Amino acid sequence: MIDVHTHLHPPRLFAAIRRWFAERSPWLLEHPTEPREVARIMREHGVEKFAFCSYAHKAGMARDLNAWLNETARDLGAGAVPLATVHLDDPDPAEDMRDALRGGCAGLKVHENVQHLALDDPRFGPVLATVAEHEGFVLVHVGAIPWSYETNNGPARIARVLERHPSLRIVVAHFGIPDQLRYIELAQREPRLFLDTTMAFALDSPMRVKVTREDVERGATQIVYGTDFPNTPHPYDGELHGLRALGLDEATLRAITTENARRLTPAFA
Repeated sequence: MIDVHTHLHPPRLFAAIRRWFAERSPWLLEHPTEPREVARIMREHGVEKFAFCSYAHKAGMARDLNAWLNETARDLGAGAVPLATVHLDDPDPAEDMRDALRGGCAGLKVHENVQHLALDDPRFGPVLATVAEHEGFVLVHVGAIPWSYETNNGPARIARVLERHPSLRIVVAHFGIPDQLRYIELAQREPRLFLDTTMAFALDSPMRVKVTREDVERGATQIVYGTDFPNTPHPYDGELHGLRALGLDEATLRAITTENARRLTPAFA
């Protein structure tokens, strides 16, 4: 399997994130955070390759985070694929992106709510152009889900970004909830748009999506497997069990869990 959406952070940042969840959410997050242990658990569940990310929630963090992400990928070895972060208030985010890609990153992660940045902000233009030039992809958490279901018309904004960057590939996290049906429709017209399964299909997930087997099959060639591990309040294989519960056939499951991701970046080939 290929997991396109996992999280690894430097120890102090990860501890702060866990404290935030403990103080402000009902989620019980107990999975380990040490990178080698996280990778071991995923590999024991059949994961061959995985993308992992962190995020700069303020200016001045991105370059050090990207260096840590690339160093961690080298330490974890084959199959560990880092995604860079940038912040638009830094002096030259596009150059930060170029340096991260040169160092080994395969794309960019943007969390609109945590970073207080919108992917369609024109200032992202040079950054996204750089990602596209390097055959990378963007993984974006649109809006503030699950804390708020307001996405500021996320599908229309993502469509504008794709129009501005004709070779860019975008993965919308969490199956695009709550706009999943609009994204599925958009994906029918736009082969560079993908949705990931992160926390959307696990049967005990607080973000479980309301979607039918037919909806999933309609978009199956542009759905990729993601989990948010280790920041999940359910077991690692929750997403896979949820997908199987829909009654999808094995060919569709393999497309979602492995083959579709290979079109995102040469790092997954």
